[in-house]
Amino acid sequence: MNVNGKHYTTIWITDDRPPLVEIIDQRFLPFEFKTEIIRTPDAMYTAIKDMHLRGAPLIGAAGGFGMYLALLQA
Repeated sequence: MNVNGKHYTTIWITDDRPPLVEIIDQRFLPFEFKTEIIRTPDAMYTAIKDMHLRGAPLIGAAGGFGMYLALLQA
């Protein structure tokens, strides 16, 4: 998706240190474009449960990213 000339994917790893996960918060689409940084596995659980992310393939990918966040905490 291109927003203001910048390409976005639905979920990605940030350039922060340590790298975190950022998502397009789909609750606000198509009227607003907002992103959300996910820092913990609990935050990813909430994002999936409260439908910040939608669609079976994306939910599966988000679960994998949640495991990545769990490894960062371990």
